[in-house]
Parts: sequence; C-alpha cells; structure tokens
Amino acid sequence: MSSILSRFTRVNLRSVERGVWLRAARLYSVNGTFFGRAVLQRPKAESFRNTTPEVIRPTLFRRSQSSETDGFAPPSIYNYEDIKKLSLNPEKDKILVDVREPAEVDQGFIPTAINIPYKSAPHALSLSEEAFEEQFGFQKPSKEKELIFYCLGGVRSNYAQELAGNFGYDKRGNYPGSWEDWLQKENSRK
Repeated sequence: MSSILSRFTRVNLRSVERGVWLRAARLYSVNGTFFGRAVLQRPKAESFRNTTPEVIRPTLFRRSQSSETDGFAPPSIYNYEDIKKLSLNPEKDKILVDVREPAEVDQGFIPTAINIPYKSAPHALSLSEEAFEEQFGFQKPSKEKELIFYCLGGVRSNYAQELAGNFGYDKRGNYPGSWEDWLQKENSRK
C-alpha cells in the first residue's frame, strides 16, 4: 500500500486499477499488516467533478493472528474460574485490563480491573508514563507484568492483546468469554 492519510483513511492500492482508492473510517497497522472495514471507490477529482464516487466492491481486511512466527508468543488464555480467583486474590505480577469504553464500564466491571479503552485509545500503551497517567489517572502498567485483557464478548480483547505485543508487552493474556461470560456465571452463582 503506497499511502495513508489522516483519520478517515484513504490508501492508494497498487494492485487495483489506477484512480481507485480505499476508504476506511479506521485502518490500523499491526506488524505492517493493515486491517479495518473499507470500500474501494473512485476519488472526487477533476475528471470526476460532476459525479459522485462510485463504490467498486466492499473489502474486509483481516489481521493475522499472533504466532511464534511473527515474533510473539501466543497469549495465555483465561477462563471464568481463573479470572474469579484473580479478582478475589489479586496477584502483583498480573493486571486485569477492561478494554471496553467508559460508558460500558459504568454498567459493570470485573473487580480489580483497570480500564484502557481499545476503540477510543488504541495508542494508550505506547504513551509515555507521564502522558498515560495524565490521560487515564493511574500509573501505566509495567512491561514486567502480565496484562490480561477482556471486553464485552472477546473480540476487542484479542485485538488489544495483539496490539499490546506491538508495544513491547510480551506477557499477555486474554479472557475470551469476557464480560458476557463473567456476568452469566456470576448471575448463575446467586
């Protein structure tokens, strides 16, 4: 891909016909692999001045999963029982990270978890310690500690743990059941 521009990203693709652009509301790069929802369209230009952009075809970029071949060890996978033990008896070398948005967290969260929203702040773990603390109001997690990610249903937590690996966090975990699993199991215990 030859160019990336601003928040509403347009990427000029070499493999498609000349004059066709990729437009995506969010496009991220992980290890040089781009992903996000997008459509190919013709740009508004002099030759297209009196026409609206023509949608060519929808495209979905897919990210590759972390593996030992791309330099990352796979994350540890946690289940409800593991997370329940961690919430009742916090370990100093493990941090539970809720990657949902603050409005979602206001409706409930797993005890002892910190909130670092994935969608609104994907860059959070790349910030300096001072900037992180100023933005979030608590100390930036150490790279020596294992970060265990969860979200609503397990999708954002998987992406967040992969992104954390790119920022130098080698000790990562994922709770794929996430908040929905936690809430279901907690309600069934009552």
